[in-house]
Amino acid sequence: MNARKKTPLRGRRLGRDAWILAARDALVDGGIEALKIGRLAKALKAERGSFYHHFKGRDALLQELLKHWATTNSQAYNAALNLDHDNGEAELAFINNMWLEESTFNPDYDAAVRDWARTDKKIAKTVRQVDRKRIGVLEQIFQDLGYKDDVALVRARVAYFHQVGYLALGLGESRRRRRELAPVYLDVLLGR
Repeated sequence: MNARKKTPLRGRRLGRDAWILAARDALVDGGIEALKIGRLAKALKAERGSFYHHFKGRDALLQELLKHWATTNSQAYNAALNLDHDNGEAELAFINNMWLEESTFNPDYDAAVRDWARTDKKIAKTVRQVDRKRIGVLEQIFQDLGYKDDVALVRARVAYFHQVGYLALGLGESRRRRRELAPVYLDVLLGR
């Protein structure tokens, strides 16, 4: 009987997404300095060659990681535009998904990218662009709620800056407490 041996984890070729997710985890856990190809390969129990099958080098991975962050951590903002703003559905969905449940937003990932942006002007430029798009989504929501021009813009900024600051401070409130305060936040930040 000629039984085939199982392929060991070492030497396996992983998909591109596995490397991006490993890079995300390394960034969140250890900052930009933790993003080393050898460390990622070790964490994935893979050969470095698997990495180079998908990326030309570390810089290419970093660019893909930044795109991944901009896409995945902005899903809640983009989805909010497609909801009905007349009956408060969008605001409630946004508050629930983003600020309470964090089901479509990873606050640790956001904080890690913002830390990275403090050390790299190109990354900082991308973060500012993403921030502007997110604020633009909030501004559109406020306009749909009947707020005009600068009032909609300032309300969008206040709501966005509040959330970024809340996460940066790491207040660590329980979900239960956050849910209790949600109606107050809706009233104060969104005017509803």
